[in-house]
Amino acid sequence: MTQKTNTLTAPVQSVQRAAAILRSFTEAEPELGVSELSRRLDLHKSTVSRMIATLQAEGLIDQNTETGKYRLGIGLVSLAGVALGRLNARAAAQPHLADLVAVSQETVNVTVLDGTECVNIDRAASPQPIQYIGWIGRRSPLHCTASGKLILAHMTPEERTAVLPTPLKQYTESTVTDSYQLTRQLNQICQQKYAIVHEEYETGFSSLAGPIYNHQGNLLATVSISGPSYRLNDAIFQEYLPTLLAACQKISAELGFSVNAEGFPK
Repeated sequence: MTQKTNTLTAPVQSVQRAAAILRSFTEAEPELGVSELSRRLDLHKSTVSRMIATLQAEGLIDQNTETGKYRLGIGLVSLAGVALGRLNARAAAQPHLADLVAVSQETVNVTVLDGTECVNIDRAASPQPIQYIGWIGRRSPLHCTASGKLILAHMTPEERTAVLPTPLKQYTESTVTDSYQLTRQLNQICQQKYAIVHEEYETGFSSLAGPIYNHQGNLLATVSISGPSYRLNDAIFQEYLPTLLAACQKISAELGFSVNAEGFPK
């Protein structure tokens, strides 16, 4: 068992080398040649050349045709944009969280997709003595939470297959574990642009989630209102929905999303 664990957690040498090559480029030295990289990383030139060729094919490294040296590729900008987008979403959403708590008196979370789960990146706590905790950094499954279902609703069928477990895990008596039923729910959520979940992940708690879009119109994060089910039925959620979606629309607009584009209910 110990040997298997070590094997699974051991670093992959080729990935380490690729990362080392990318980290070699700095503001002071934005361009480097194969020989220089070989000396710095103590790797054979042929190894460096193969690694660079692969990174170049993936758009992560570019070659200056005038000098023959290499530099970081534009492909890294897209990757950095994804990471920075999360930080931007949190910063843009933060001023609106207290207002949502004031209206709902419930806990409000900002959530993003991370691998096969959703993770809370910011929160504003409910003033109520009985409340949904939803601490920052908390991870939750996708198929049985409001934020998770809203994220899934914005995915293609292929993307959903890649992130959903088989079979779908049941957490409570209300958890939807039938793939066909889940797909029907996601289609409806995709049309209405919000998600409501009652006690599917945790007995006694319900949640309403709305979308945050980036400048390209892609789902970047969700904002949710969560609390005890005895305070949050469908009628109450419908009362909070316009305020939640208005906040999501403002946040999305701050991130460059056109409020005139389709994406929010009229």
